[in-house]
Amino acid sequence: MQIRILGTGSGLPELGKHLSSVHVNCRGKQYLLDCGEGSIYQLLRYGVDVNDLDAVVITHFHPDHVAGVFMLVQMLYLQGRSKDLSIFIPERTEEFEGLFSMFYTFPERLCFRLTILPMAELNSKFPDLQAWPNDHLLGYSDVIQKHKYPNQMKAFSIQVHDDKYDFAYSSDIGSTDSIAPMFEGVHTLLVDAGHPAPEQIYKLQNSKLKRILLTHGVSPVLLRELVKQENALYEEAIEGIIYNL
Repeated sequence: MQIRILGTGSGLPELGKHLSSVHVNCRGKQYLLDCGEGSIYQLLRYGVDVNDLDAVVITHFHPDHVAGVFMLVQMLYLQGRSKDLSIFIPERTEEFEGLFSMFYTFPERLCFRLTILPMAELNSKFPDLQAWPNDHLLGYSDVIQKHKYPNQMKAFSIQVHDDKYDFAYSSDIGSTDSIAPMFEGVHTLLVDAGHPAPEQIYKLQNSKLKRILLTHGVSPVLLRELVKQENALYEEAIEGIIYNL
């Protein structure tokens, strides 16, 4: 399995960092986990043929994780892609599908079949991919209830299965406790180190993980503490390089 992190930035854009996206090549399939703004430029920069993508997985509906998907579909259309593409999303499937028509990227005009699917179908369509619910959006319950928004607060972390080792992408989380059940068999975890409390990151060293890549706005305090501990388990994720499992 090969993993290339396309974006390590947080929801607050930073010069020199791109928004959340991870390209995974596993057992002959290619997946894009999240598609923040600018993801296609990163794919082009690193020579990834987007026509080979089998599926795009959107973990939750914050703009820094999904805004690039519309440009991705437009590019595939203009390039004349013929291969089917599945996009898995966390909630509100019909409404999301309607956005493509709003943006004049009419599904009827595409030269390939674009299928928008709920996350519940991910594992059945792509058995190497498994979605795990996490706690990232639960803090929105008050405003959703007060204003009767249809949002369902669904957010997911993704596990990619391979013959020897698994890879896990936490995406955004409130705590590492919420995704602890997914660690079994996982070698490398790409974890949100910006939202959880530092204690939640420290306790990962008690798991059986072999490598922990910190992404999405790693605080200087957390980095200093990890350096002080000289714990080789942790690394700051680097955009563009390939991590092999």
